[in-house]
Amino acid sequence: MIITLTTAPAVEPVSATEVKKHLRLVTTTAEATAYTTEDDLLNRLITAARTQAEQETGRKFITQTMTMYLDRWPDERFIKVPYPTLQSAVVTYRLSDDDDYDETLTTADVDIVSEPGRIVLQPNESWPSGTLYTDNPIKITFVCGYGLAVAVPENIKSAILLKLSDLYENRGEVVIGVSVNRISDAVDSLLRQYSMHTEFE
Repeated sequence: MIITLTTAPAVEPVSATEVKKHLRLVTTTAEATAYTTEDDLLNRLITAARTQAEQETGRKFITQTMTMYLDRWPDERFIKVPYPTLQSAVVTYRLSDDDDYDETLTTADVDIVSEPGRIVLQPNESWPSGTLYTDNPIKITFVCGYGLAVAVPENIKSAILLKLSDLYENRGEVVIGVSVNRISDAVDSLLRQYSMHTEFE
């Protein structure tokens, strides 16, 4: 299974203004707008903290498009789609004599309620029987994430802010100590309920 990012999220779960207030660089929104000295750094750290949190939970937070490739149809009547919450999915496939992913799967429904989301065969239907192309013949293009920043759970946002604080305050070599462990424990506690890793182990 190969998974690639097709369309990156348009925004981040936390804004630069929220970050500046969290780091106590400013106290008001007006001050945050005026304080631009570290904007490049803060924007990089926001992305880094969000990416780390996504990796730790096995989720995507803001709407983005991913592409997953499979080598064969599953033995089960469904395909689990990683990185909930699943919003939509389209399955195309390439037969041995096709030039591209010309065939679209029409005998399955997209289950966006389950976590992880699934592509489920309709009753009395089966996976296509044609001979598949040799390499990565099945292509699943799916949209995932909670939506915009307002839809991301507050615990996830808090974990991102804690991670960002650590990255901001320890830009050089980090000496592991009580404060670092305390931050790590707090982040783990905030993210634990959202973890999806066991679903794909």
